[in-house]
Amino acid sequence: MRAAAYLRVSTQDQGGEDRYGLPAQREAIVGYAKAQGIEIVSWYEDDGISGATVDRPGLQQLMTDAKEGEFKAVLVAKMDRIARDLFVALFVEKELLLSKVEIYSVSEPVSGNDPMNTAFRQMMGVFAELEKSMITARMSGGRKQKARGGGYAGGGAAIGYQATRGGKVLELDQEKAATVKRVFELRQERPEWTLRQLADQLNKEGHTTAQGKSFKPMQVKRVLDREEFYGGTYCYADIKTEGLHKAII
Repeated sequence: MRAAAYLRVSTQDQGGEDRYGLPAQREAIVGYAKAQGIEIVSWYEDDGISGATVDRPGLQQLMTDAKEGEFKAVLVAKMDRIARDLFVALFVEKELLLSKVEIYSVSEPVSGNDPMNTAFRQMMGVFAELEKSMITARMSGGRKQKARGGGYAGGGAAIGYQATRGGKVLELDQEKAATVKRVFELRQERPEWTLRQLADQLNKEGHTTAQGKSFKPMQVKRVLDREEFYGGTYCYADIKTEGLHKAII
């Protein structure tokens, strides 16, 4: 049988030593294919993309190629590599079946279209979605706990600060902090100016965004909207408290 293989990890970190990382998935699939006499003709991969969406380049290409009839099966290390959302899993399975392509899980006996296997796959989809929701809830709870203490709860650091992996406090970025100060100075000096005029002036003075690019009006607004944060208040979700980070203004 000719088959395609699909690999996915949700985060870049899983691409390394994680037990469900890409190398581990590839090894499991290759071993299964050899044991079953299956020829793998194509590999598809989504690195660092959530299983809660079908908007994945590798998955989209797989479903497109399935229509060409080059393979009759898709091998995955686990069914939750296809999706952690039941609706997404059922959608992908249905699209592949329209092309007469079945999904085979290396570690779970759920292949075939008989009622029992179909029901089992659906149950696995339910539990995969439940696991995803529980992980999200745990992460959210931990981040809120950090935020209540004024510490860094995660996410992208606002311009003017730098986040370090595992760090509990945002560190000041002196160069970008000066840019933040200048934004508020200009707003105070020129209250009549539009966001466009403020952005043009910042660019004229040589200031750049956190990514080193020219300012646009929306990026200026984003800085101004974070006035409380830049004044020393840590804001996360519905939490506002005295932050551990150094104030810029």
